Amino acid sequence: MKNFSFRNRIALNYIITTALLIGFVFATIYIVVEFSVSGHLNEDLQREVDRHSNEVEVKDGKIALKRHKEWMEREHNTVGVDPVFIEFLDIEGNLIDKSPNLKESHLLYDSSQPDNVFYNGELAEKRIRQVQVPIMDGNGKHVGHLLVAVAREGAEIVLETLRHILLITYPVILIILFLVARFIAGRSIKPINEIINTSNKITRDNLTERIPLPHNKDELYILSDTINKLLDRIEKTIEREKSFTSYASHEFRTPLAILKGTLEVLIRKPRQQEEYEEKIRYCVKEIDRLNHLVDELLILTRYENQKQSLRLEETDIKQIIDESLKFFSGNISQKNIQVMTNIPPENIGIKTDIYLFSTIINNILSNAIKYSYQNGEIEIKVNEKNKYIFCEIKDNGIGIPEKDLEKIFDKFYRSTDHADIKGFGLGLSIVRRFCSLLNIRIELSSKEGAGTTVRLKIP
Repeated sequence: MKNFSFRNRIALNYIITTALLIGFVFATIYIVVEFSVSGHLNEDLQREVDRHSNEVEVKDGKIALKRHKEWMEREHNTVGVDPVFIEFLDIEGNLIDKSPNLKESHLLYDSSQPDNVFYNGELAEKRIRQVQVPIMDGNGKHVGHLLVAVAREGAEIVLETLRHILLITYPVILIILFLVARFIAGRSIKPINEIINTSNKITRDNLTERIPLPHNKDELYILSDTINKLLDRIEKTIEREKSFTSYASHEFRTPLAILKGTLEVLIRKPRQQEEYEEKIRYCVKEIDRLNHLVDELLILTRYENQKQSLRLEETDIKQIIDESLKFFSGNISQKNIQVMTNIPPENIGIKTDIYLFSTIINNILSNAIKYSYQNGEIEIKVNEKNKYIFCEIKDNGIGIPEKDLEKIFDKFYRSTDHADIKGFGLGLSIVRRFCSLLNIRIELSSKEGAGTTVRLKIP
C-alpha cells in the first residue's frame, strides 16, 4: 500500500468501498431470490396439502380416500416438470396409500420434525421440499399423517446458476471499476502533476513560475492558489533580503570608504596638530555612525524572526518620554526646536518591556528632530481612554512625500527627496517590529512641507 502511487491508492480505496457495497447488494439479491423460491415451493406445498386433506376420510379409525380411483388417475400418475409426491400413513407410520409417481420410493416420515413445517429432504437422491400434516378423525383424534413433497431441483438450479453468475461477475466488475477509477483518478489529480512540475522549476533564481489554476474551483484549485500565494510571499521575502543585503553593504562601504580616504590623506604628508585633530574627530564620528548601524542591525536580527521573551515591568510613560527628551536635548538645542508636552500630571502607568518601549519613543523622537526645520516645533500628547493609552508625537517639519508613505516602514528605505539628511532607514522598521511585539497599534500620517504625526495606541 505504501509503495502504491497516489492515483492507485485513490482507485484502491474506491474499490474497497465499492466491493463492500456490491458484495452487500449481491448477497441481498441472492437471499431475496432464495427466499422467493422457497416461498413459491411452500405455496405449492400448501395448495397440495389443502387439496388432499379434503380427499381423506376416516371410518372406524381407518384412513381412506373418498374417490381413490379418480385420485389415482389424476396428474400424479405421470412425472411432470415439477412433480408432486403424496403419501398417506397411519398413526403407526405404516403406508396406507401413495401417488403412483413415487413408484418404489417412499417419503421419509421424520418424527423429529414438527407438523405443518416446511423442510428440505431427499427422495431417491433427488432434492425435495417436504411437509408432514396430521390427519384427524371427526373427534379431533390424531389417526395418521399426510406427507406432501415437491421437487426442488429446478429451484436449486436457478439458485446455483445465480450464485455462479454473482461469484464470476463480482471480481470482473471490481477489476473493471478499478481500471475506470484509476483512469478517472489520474485525470482528477492532473493538477497535482502540474504542481510537481512547476515546483521542480522553481529555484532561488527563478521564483516567477506559478502553478496554473484548474478550471473547477475545488480543493485542488484552493491548493494551487495557496501555493501561488506562498510563492508570492517567498519571492517578496527574498527580494527584501536581497535589498536588505545590498543596502547594508552599501551603508557599511560608505563610512568605511570615508574613513579610508581621510586616513590616506592624513599620511600623505606631515600636517598641523589642529588638522590631525579635526580629521580624527571626523573619523570618530563616522565610527560612531557605524556602531549605531551595527546596533540597529543587531536589534533587527534579534527580534525579526521570533518573538523574544518580554520583560514586562510597571513604569510611567511620562518618565520614559522625559528621559528620551533629555537624551536628545543637545540635538533639540542645536536646532532650537520648541517641544510642547501635553501629559496629565498624574502617573499614567503601563506594563511593558521598558527597553523596547523606550526604543520606540527614542526612534520616533529622533526622526521628528532630524526632519524638523530650524526653530521648528514638536508636540507630544498623552491621554488615557477606554483602557488604552494614546501617545501622539507631531512635528511641523519637512514631512514625507505621499509616494513614500507605504514604504516608510521597510528596512533601509529612505526618501530620495531628502538624501542630504543622514540616516540608515532602520529606525521605523525597528519601531514597527517592537510595536508588534508589544501589541501597540501604530499609525503614521504626513504631508509634505507640513510635518508628520505618529500615533501609538497602547493597551
